[in-house]
Amino acid sequence: MKRRGSVLVFVLALIVLLSVLSVRLMEETVQELRHVSQFHRRDDLRMHAYSALDLAVGVLSEFQLLEGKLYAPGQGWGDPIGYSALSPLDPTVRWSIKLKDESAKLSLQKINQKDLVNLFAVMHSRGSSLVDEDDGQPYYDALMDWQDSDDDERDEGAEDDHYEGLDDPYFTPGRPLNSYEEFRMIKGFAFDPYESEYTGLFYDEKGGETSNMGDFRSSFSFFYDGPVNVNGASDFLRRFLCGDDDGLFEDFSSGPSNAGGESYYTNANDPNLVRLKGKRGTRIPIGVTASAFRVEISIDKGKSNFRLHAVLGMDLGNSTVRRQPKPGQSIKRPRSQKNAGLGYPLRILSLRENENLID
Repeated sequence: MKRRGSVLVFVLALIVLLSVLSVRLMEETVQELRHVSQFHRRDDLRMHAYSALDLAVGVLSEFQLLEGKLYAPGQGWGDPIGYSALSPLDPTVRWSIKLKDESAKLSLQKINQKDLVNLFAVMHSRGSSLVDEDDGQPYYDALMDWQDSDDDERDEGAEDDHYEGLDDPYFTPGRPLNSYEEFRMIKGFAFDPYESEYTGLFYDEKGGETSNMGDFRSSFSFFYDGPVNVNGASDFLRRFLCGDDDGLFEDFSSGPSNAGGESYYTNANDPNLVRLKGKRGTRIPIGVTASAFRVEISIDKGKSNFRLHAVLGMDLGNSTVRRQPKPGQSIKRPRSQKNAGLGYPLRILSLRENENLID
């Protein structure tokens, strides 16, 4: 009897073990099926994403055709889905389109030395009313040394000798910046525990972005180098353009001086903008029209998702919109004959799938 009982216990234990293994195998199989289904759905979601991009382009083109000029999202083009009242053919698909004015930013490569030094000094002051313009020079020198191709170190800059001496050494690229993340590598912009004053301008000691980095992202573009559309300029950029004139900032931010009732500027000769040009506007060209756009598209179906980010430029027959160059490439990219023949109203300056950022 004892022997039979032992066999019974062994059989029961074996059944329990097989049951546990079966359940585990089923869970793994379900997870694998879910993972595989993500890729099977990707083409479908990708189709919806590019359909949403076409929708955004169509709305921009329609407003350009009807209005003649694009000034601000308040005209109605800022909400392509709401304006078109379209929805995906598949009712289980959810989509969203965020359309932002990229031409409301400054070109980092176009801003002159004096203004950039002053801008870094304002950021260094961390909101203080007392700004010493000399405080911006170390950041400017480090940035220029990072981008130039020579080994001549500026007075307060840093060349390869400095970066080679770090715990994780690297070299300067010797080319213009093409990503915000590069600032993590440049002296002064990331936090340095051995530096007491000129450090951590864009990244704090934990590696997180400071408010200065947020202001910089919202105020500078790697893709656009034309006049800044003041209608969409960030609050930080508006204050910078106004200098230390608080009265001008309030008048400028309150909207156009005319009695047209619009909340955005349509006349570059508006008295507020004329006053603005008397400040930094003499060196930083300003305008009132939008000609470059950042599009962020999200497509969701169940637990599957697809993200599409694009920067689009209006083809104005000039050099106000640029493609982001690869190292060693020219920044100017002529339009192909086929593209020109189609008469497509916008050019794709940058396009990324399933990435959070494009610069």
